[in-house]
Amino acid sequence: MNWLLDQPAVSSMIVGAKLPDQLADNLGAVDVVFTADELARLDEASKLAPEYPGWMLERQGGYPAPPPRR
Repeated sequence: MNWLLDQPAVSSMIVGAKLPDQLADNLGAVDVVFTADELARLDEASKLAPEYPGWMLERQGGYPAPPPRR
């Protein structure tokens, strides 16, 4: 949960705890401190596959050049 809160695209989270012990564990996540290596490994493990048109643009070498002006 602490890693998730550190992501720029995440503005909030829903905690789905049913029991007080689960809530306490979830709230304790804010005290977890990750090393740079751990953060990099978590980022890599959670990386999403590129979506269209991003993967196509990457394959083609970027946006096409605009036509020359006359």
